[in-house]
Amino acid sequence: MQTRRLLAGAGAAAAVALGLVGTSSAQAATANAAAVTCGNAYWPHTNDDPFGGRVSASSPAAIHTGPYGDCTTVGHVSPGAWVEYDCYVTNDLGHTWTWVRDENNRSLGWIYDKYLDDGGSNFRCG
Repeated sequence: MQTRRLLAGAGAAAAVALGLVGTSSAQAATANAAAVTCGNAYWPHTNDDPFGGRVSASSPAAIHTGPYGDCTTVGHVSPGAWVEYDCYVTNDLGHTWTWVRDENNRSLGWIYDKYLDDGGSNFRCG
């Protein structure tokens, strides 16, 4: 698992540029992680992480319905945009993904931690 660091600031939140894309039929993930599967319409967890971070990808980061690249993409977050973290999971491939929200507390979905400036959430989903 990659090294995680806490984001010290809790200040300015930049607007999340969310470009929704049309929803296609859900794609099956190659495996399940922490009882999370692709296409869950309801994700029962609490917001355990008081921090957030910026999208560090050079192009818009995809938001997925599950913690796998094969899961349906439901939108994108622009590079440099601020997102709030809820928690993270490690999928069966050993990759960590963070569940994110926008600054208005709306759930967005899963973003691969490689695309978050500080490596994603510090709190495991439970």
